[in-house]
Amino acid sequence: MSENGQVVVITGASRGIGFGIAKRFKEGGAKLALLATCVDPLREWSKDMRSDILLIECNITRKKEVFAARDQVLAHFGKIDVLVNNAGIFGPSVPVEQVEEDIWRQVLDVNLTGAFFCTQAFGSEMLDHGGSIINVSSIAGVVPTPFRGAYSSSKAGIMMLTQQTALEWGPRKVRTNAVCPGLIETDMTAQFYNVPGVREDREALVPMGRIGLPEDIAKVVCFLASPDAEYMNGEFLRVDGGFTITPSLKLY
Repeated sequence: MSENGQVVVITGASRGIGFGIAKRFKEGGAKLALLATCVDPLREWSKDMRSDILLIECNITRKKEVFAARDQVLAHFGKIDVLVNNAGIFGPSVPVEQVEEDIWRQVLDVNLTGAFFCTQAFGSEMLDHGGSIINVSSIAGVVPTPFRGAYSSSKAGIMMLTQQTALEWGPRKVRTNAVCPGLIETDMTAQFYNVPGVREDREALVPMGRIGLPEDIAKVVCFLASPDAEYMNGEFLRVDGGFTITPSLKLY
């Protein structure tokens, strides 16, 4: 769990893995700044915790909005201890030759450029007094996924951004690590897993025999933000139930 009283910034926090991470940090006593393009889904959950939870509508692909959000967090909480770069989109499932330019740019903008802007804005506020950045990548950043050329490329970019930041900011007391979720059931993927036969096929590829949940990722993220992980920097942790070590891996 996180240290009690940590100020944690989470992007893409309104649903799925981001919301799971937010709930886990709150259980540990953290104060939360939750960013999303629409924060309405969070209002009911957070209504009785307003002093400890700040909701900010922010398009992370727009640098000015990200830095304005940073200023709001500092004005409200006075500090930033943890940044979780979680926001991301899949884009359409098509072969590389069919990826349209606007789709390529949109996926890279949200998944990689947005994380870079947030790292600059929020991460730089931790320099020298200490902090932790956790980037949510994907097993698609480790193993290429058929028909997800833009997504896989963006998540591989997140891996290098993690190492670059770890290298440059480690000496200044900011650790940067990444988690690589495997097959996770969220609002965004539920429709896919509800197709007859799909869930069973995917579960058969996971040595642990089940599809992951947002809580599985949240536990690892909170660990990476905690003092228990104080000597981890530049690391990638696969949280996939062993999916990527399955012989004859089939992703499609």
